[in-house]
Amino acid sequence: MKTIKIGIIDDDNSKVTQIMTYLLYGMKDASKPKADRYANIKFDVVEIEPTPSMEDITSIITEQKIDAVLIDYNLSSYATISYTGVQLAKYIQEKFFEFPLFILTSYEDELYEQEVFDAYQIFDFERYLSEPLERVELHYKLIEQVTKYQKQIELWKDEIKRLLPQKGKNAEVDTRILELDGKLEKSIDGHSAIPDAVKHTLQSNKLDELIDKIDLLLKEE
Repeated sequence: MKTIKIGIIDDDNSKVTQIMTYLLYGMKDASKPKADRYANIKFDVVEIEPTPSMEDITSIITEQKIDAVLIDYNLSSYATISYTGVQLAKYIQEKFFEFPLFILTSYEDELYEQEVFDAYQIFDFERYLSEPLERVELHYKLIEQVTKYQKQIELWKDEIKRLLPQKGKNAEVDTRILELDGKLEKSIDGHSAIPDAVKHTLQSNKLDELIDKIDLLLKEE
């Protein structure tokens, strides 16, 4: 059985309870082929209380090894909260590259008028409660996005392993190694895939290349 850990960020405890209940129900409302396909997957649900600092929330996501989050759009009942669900979502995705998350809202018109966000990641809360197919769609997307995210991280790690023996041979390889390592550092694990000494060497080489280019430009002037 594979467990996917979902964090719920909402300031309404009753909504959190409702969402938790349906998440724990999993894919049982899906068609038989889809339900059978995901029968070995279950959701472990964690409530993440909104905090004044968005950085604190990302720390919780890391510490509790959350695989994806559901965020309420209208985080308004806490006087100390100065950000919307969309602002929090954008902050999380800046912190963790391509991290799986979705926004639940009862204020779709307001959201589209005032915020810019990917419609794929937005679900209407009332429809989620009342329409089994809407629940299936969100649960399916959660599973697919988490699976895709985890596979992508493994692909980045594998590519770095293949490229490391070629480090220093050409600028393109070194640039790609540093790019992949940067993406891994912005993943939920947050760990560098290459040793610090190797990274320092690669970065020094890139700096040397930059200095050489600047010198060349200055000579041309």
